[in-house]
Amino acid sequence: MEQEQSTENEPSLARKILPKLAISLVLGALFAWLVSRGGVPLIPSAAAFAAVDWPLVAAYPLLLTVTHFFRASRWRFLIAPVKHVPFKDVIALNWIGFFAIFALPLRLGEVARPALTKMRSGISISAGVGTVAVERVTDGLVTSICVAWALFALPMLPTDDKLARALPFYGYLALTVFISAFIAIGLFLWQRELATKLTKWGVGLVSKRLGEVLASKVGGIADGMRSVGEPKLFAGFTIETLIYWGTNAAGMWLLGVAAGLPMTFAHAVAVMGILAIGILLPAGPGLFGNFQLSVSVALKLYFAAELIGEQGAVYIFLLYSIQAIFIVGVGIIPLYVMHIPMSALLKVTPDAVPEVPDQAADG
Repeated sequence: MEQEQSTENEPSLARKILPKLAISLVLGALFAWLVSRGGVPLIPSAAAFAAVDWPLVAAYPLLLTVTHFFRASRWRFLIAPVKHVPFKDVIALNWIGFFAIFALPLRLGEVARPALTKMRSGISISAGVGTVAVERVTDGLVTSICVAWALFALPMLPTDDKLARALPFYGYLALTVFISAFIAIGLFLWQRELATKLTKWGVGLVSKRLGEVLASKVGGIADGMRSVGEPKLFAGFTIETLIYWGTNAAGMWLLGVAAGLPMTFAHAVAVMGILAIGILLPAGPGLFGNFQLSVSVALKLYFAAELIGEQGAVYIFLLYSIQAIFIVGVGIIPLYVMHIPMSALLKVTPDAVPEVPDQAADG
């Protein structure tokens, strides 16, 4: 009876999701409007596709497969200090997680992988969040270095686009933020016990029980970051991270050439870095809007406006469409192989997953 009553008192799934969905759709529409207003059509003209090299386009998903594989496989190094996860689960859970991040609004999918990993392997959500933090900071550091290098090394064209003109400032700001975040992770691991004690003491002044709970969460997050302090594990993670981003840039370069842009590999590195930082912003389902805006702004730094309005628009359209189809496809397949209903992704939140005792999580 009590369980039924608490279920009735819980807000419905629609009430949890719909407000966020509405906000995300507004943001996506705003970003899409900015793209069109900047002279880049969301749907290119039929004539613009005449210059496309379709065999090269067909090769792009092959490189995307390699990229997606290493993006997922590197996580095994991060989770290894917490618990051994079978390699097939490493790939499957990550691909589901990438799909959730892509599909759900306002990056709500970020919690899907830690929560599903807990359901599948008994690893605490806190530890899962710790691994996500290491991934995000490392990826942000790599991509912001790419942006900073490109802004320094590649000649840029003058542009009237205010966002494009502001990119150097935000590029160097992002680099500063991610360097600081990486240092913060190191300090957090170094003084883990102190951080746990301070959390327990500080919050305990208000509520002793809440202080104990949050202190255990801090410890769990630190567990998920432990690989940073283990050279062999972090070296493996770093190598596969560089392969992931390297093949990603190679694929974006290949597609740029296929679309008819005079793109070099260096240009692709710049566009990739700006896109990676741009899609960190909360957005609508499918990252629609800020994906297109980030790429269009990046292209304006290096190519003439007339070219971007035609072949640049084709490039953005193909890049987004192929990635969207690919991410959805490889995300849905393991969902059904692992017998996880699609609706579970909407219900996966930290408070919706049963707690697992610490000894089980340490496995």
